[in-house]
This record gives sequence, structure tokens and C-alpha cells, in this order.
Amino acid sequence: MPTCSNCEEYVTSDFVRVFGMDGAVDSCPNCSTYRELQNGSGAEHSLENRTGGESSF
Repeated sequence: MPTCSNCEEYVTSDFVRVFGMDGAVDSCPNCSTYRELQNGSGAEHSLENRTGGESSF
């Protein structure tokens, strides 16, 4: 069962597919706004790991 890595709230696998990266989400509607999610907050940590600590936001 997928959960948000920030607040541990349950998220659906479809939510992870749309807003996450590499099968994980770093924020969800429980701890973030949809505007932040649309701007990539759900995948922030995954992006940092891919770019060596530099986020493209």
C-alpha cells in the first residue's frame, strides 16, 4: 500500500503514478496543496537524487 514519504498518509497507486517518481511520492494532498503537487513537490526528493542534489525548480 503506497504512502506519502512526508506524512505517511495513504495514497493510491494512480496518485503515485501521476505525481510521484520512481514509485514514491514526497508529498500528498494531506500535507501539500494541489498547486504545489502540480509544480512537482510530489517528486522533489527523487529529482534531487537524479540531479545530484540540485532541483530543477
